[in-house]
Amino acid sequence: MAKPRFNAGKGDQCRMKKGRILVIDDEPSVVDAIMTILSDTGYETIGALSGQEGLERLGRKRFDVAIIDLKLPDMSGLVALSVILDKNPGIVAVLITAHETAELRAEAMAAGFAAVLPKPFSPSALLDVIRDVLPQR
Repeated sequence: MAKPRFNAGKGDQCRMKKGRILVIDDEPSVVDAIMTILSDTGYETIGALSGQEGLERLGRKRFDVAIIDLKLPDMSGLVALSVILDKNPGIVAVLITAHETAELRAEAMAAGFAAVLPKPFSPSALLDVIRDVLPQR
């Protein structure tokens, strides 16, 4: 099996102008797919497979957007966002989930997520959400 690209640091090697995006999901294939879509359209991307790994990456770099899965192995996406916002109040966050409900959407928005993107999603839906939440550069 090929090694996921996000472990290779693809986003670290390319300084893009559109914005730096952190992708936190426990499924390597999801992280890799999101990073590929965003990198191919000019965003710098860095991936993490757990909430803790995402927090560590946030401690080393500034990000414009964090895409966070609801169900992570070590914490929920809602908890991760709370910690992220404490350390990086200006970051914009997008929740991705296969378990979207109206109640969850309301809870996520109240917690500080700028958008909720239900899984599975198309590349165009992902890009539309990122364009909507990321200030134009």
